[in-house]
Formats: sequence, C-alpha cells, structure tokens
Amino acid sequence: MNAWGWILLLVLVAGAAVGWRLHRYPGGWRPAFAPEYGAARSDLDGARGALRDLERTARKELAGARSAVDAAAAAHRRQVRDAEERVAYLRDPGRGGYHGELGPLSLYEHVLVVSTYEFSGDLPLHDVSVRSDHTRTASHLYLIGPDGRQHLVTYSADDTAEEYVRKFVVDVHNAVAAAKSFRLDRPAQLRRAEADLRRAVDDTSAQENAQLHLDEVTARQSGDLRIPAARQGLDAAHDRWQELTGRRPR
Repeated sequence: MNAWGWILLLVLVAGAAVGWRLHRYPGGWRPAFAPEYGAARSDLDGARGALRDLERTARKELAGARSAVDAAAAAHRRQVRDAEERVAYLRDPGRGGYHGELGPLSLYEHVLVVSTYEFSGDLPLHDVSVRSDHTRTASHLYLIGPDGRQHLVTYSADDTAEEYVRKFVVDVHNAVAAAKSFRLDRPAQLRRAEADLRRAVDDTSAQENAQLHLDEVTARQSGDLRIPAARQGLDAAHDRWQELTGRRPR
C-alpha cells in the first residue's frame, strides 16, 4: 500500500470513530467532544454500563443453567445408549471383535470364519477344536466343527512359514478358551446388563437437579429488581441528556 492508501485508510478510520462518537452522544460536535459535556457523557456511560453488566451477568447465569440441563440430558442419553448396546451385544454377540487371519481362516472373538473350496461359513469357537501338523513342504491345520465334520486347510511352506501357522493355532486355542468362558458367563452378564439398563433409564436425578437449578435461576431473575431499576436509571440518564442537548440517545 502506498502513502496515499495509508492516508485514505487513516481518514476512514478516523471518520468511523467520529461517527461512532456522534451516534453514541447525539446532539452535535460539542456534546460529543467538548470538555464541558464530560460529566454528562460520564453520567450516560455509567447508566449504560450498569445495565449492560447486569444483563450480561444474568444472560451468562441463565445460559449456564440451560447448558447444564442439556448436558445432563445428553449424559443420560449416552448412559442409556451404552447400556442398550451392552445388552444387545450380550443377547446377540455376533462374530465379536476381529483378531486376525491366516489365508482362508479369519479369527474373531466368537467365531472362526472359514472360506475354502470345500466349506464356507462361521464356526462358533466354543464348539470348535483345532490341531496342526507340519512337514518340510507344508503345514496342515485341522478343524472340527460343531457337527463333527473336519476341515483341512493346507499352507505351503513356500507361501506361509510354519511359525505363522503355529502362532495362529495358538491364537485359535486361546480364543476358544475365552469363547467357552464367555458362553458360561454370558447369562449372568446379561442379567446384570439388563439391570444396569433399567437403572440407567430410571436414573434421571442429574437431569432433575439441573432442571430444578434452571427453574430457580429463572424465578430469581424474574423477581430481581436490579435490571428494571437499571433500565429506569438509563431512561433517566437519557432524559437528562435530552434536556441538555435536545437529542435523545438510543
């Protein structure tokens, strides 16, 4: 920006400041700027500030109380949703979390997913057994499903190292043990989860307390005479300014 540009910018800023002051203290140049009107300007500013501070404090307090009600309602919805999800999971666990895979086998928390030419489907881990043997050229993994049928998955040593097959078999064994334990504990866990859900639905104390606080704030502010008094004080200041300058502030 060249010098003329800076000069123009300064002129515009100064003009805006002058316009704002003339608007704030109507009646012409002297009421807005002259020292002899300083006390009147201070009187007007004091009345404006008193009302502004009271209204700002009241708005902040009311907004905080309303936010607390919204937060309590959101927390209750979240608590109920979490409890519902827990109950839904225990009623129908599905596959559960993903643990890993090796070729056509994918291990989940509750099932072993098989996808071979001979068989494709989910085998429930609590009713699966697995073993393996290894030769120089391949690793063989044997699965026995709930119906007693056996499934053979062969991994070529050129494609899959024996150690990976052994590690996967260990993972399946551990997952089977966890699935059996979960199956035994699941009825009790479901009963507890259903009880937790009922308690979550019924527990609205935080919402009720937040709403009670909001009602108290609203009632107290409705009966607070300070803001009406401050408005009357500002009207009186406007009257004094108008009597002095012939113009009434907004």
